[in-house]
Amino acid sequence: MATPIDIFELEKALDGLLESALVPDSWERTLQQISQATGSVGTHIMPVRGKFPAGFLSTPNLLEAFQVYFSEEWHKRDFRERGLAVAMAKGVVIEHDIASEEEFKNQSFYTEFLARFGFRYSAMVGFTAGDTMLSLNLQRRIEDQPFDRDDAQLLIKMQSRLTAAAEIIRALQVARIDSMSEAFELAGTAVIFFDRAGRIARLNQRAERLLDGNIRVVDRELVATSQEETGLLRRHLQAILSKEPFTNPAVSTPVLFSRPGKAPLVIRAQRLNGVPAELFSHSAAVAIITDLSERASPSRDLLRQLFALTPQETTVARLLMDGSSPRQIAEICGLTYETTRGYVKKVLAKTGTQRQSQLISLLSSLKI
Repeated sequence: MATPIDIFELEKALDGLLESALVPDSWERTLQQISQATGSVGTHIMPVRGKFPAGFLSTPNLLEAFQVYFSEEWHKRDFRERGLAVAMAKGVVIEHDIASEEEFKNQSFYTEFLARFGFRYSAMVGFTAGDTMLSLNLQRRIEDQPFDRDDAQLLIKMQSRLTAAAEIIRALQVARIDSMSEAFELAGTAVIFFDRAGRIARLNQRAERLLDGNIRVVDRELVATSQEETGLLRRHLQAILSKEPFTNPAVSTPVLFSRPGKAPLVIRAQRLNGVPAELFSHSAAVAIITDLSERASPSRDLLRQLFALTPQETTVARLLMDGSSPRQIAEICGLTYETTRGYVKKVLAKTGTQRQSQLISLLSSLKI
């Protein structure tokens, strides 16, 4: 039987992600810790499509299976491919999103390939680095329990940590480690470093260019026009710096800063521990800022395909992604406020999100 996911041990393992991004020799240890914490036999990270500068990362016990996977061309017969693109866009894939128990018994990919190594059930967590979509893949054995829906809801909260580590790896491809702010600048990523009190310690030029009359720095604090949004970022930083568990919504949910007439900013903060903390002694956390005006919105057809949205729900989803409030959407669409609220609730329910910032974070990772 599989060991249930150990949240405490997974929290410690995720703290190692940033260190591994900076010290590649520690990847094996970090992935093994993630495997153990999630009741998995092995873990690997790879691009869903295209290439990633860090290459293929895996626990050693999966390497033989991957050699056979490619040498015997099982990658061309991978049964899971039929649902991967759609499911990955939703953030987390568990095996039962893709296959039934009958297919586990009859499909050669399971009976001939995975069974050869004693493997069966998997879970995949999707995340992005720039324009590259990656997945962290967890593998369980035949005798283990499969990952379930509760596991999926827990695993999706790993995305923020994985995204931060991937962005650091991407930045390090273009600059030296002792110039991290400039590295992010060259990689096209806006970042802000915060001290232990949650005050701004440093920000790169890319982040400075995002400041205007609506988003500004006041007394070393990043402030939005909306007091509510400023408060959300403050609580986000406080939760991260106080080492709240990653399952706390204040930790795992990115913060949205709206901008009149522009697409909003999405802010994801991550605390610095171990080697990252030693290297950046001026800071205790780093926030990665995504400017959604630089990303194309997913097409209406894609939204309908992925989430079974109606035409009106699709319109509402795209307006929410642009940063429009429910009242603004009501005016744009000629609907009552209560009717619009109903559509917003349906969009959130169908996409598995709970608030606008989560919806934007999800939709911004989709390909057109």
